[in-house]
Amino acid sequence: MVRSINRKIIREEEFYTLDAEARYKALLANEKWLLRSIPLKDIASYIGITPQALSNIRKRI
Repeated sequence: MVRSINRKIIREEEFYTLDAEARYKALLANEKWLLRSIPLKDIASYIGITPQALSNIRKRI
């Protein structure tokens, strides 16, 4: 339970302090399993961007 709360706090801090590309990179580094099991439109929503913006980020990195 404590780990879950800590992860939520970290995610909220990342959301407010990192740009969209950095949030996606953090997701790649910390939650790679998530990217394999969830549609990209939902990943985009999770990090607070449009699917098109996520597509552009994925092309750049």
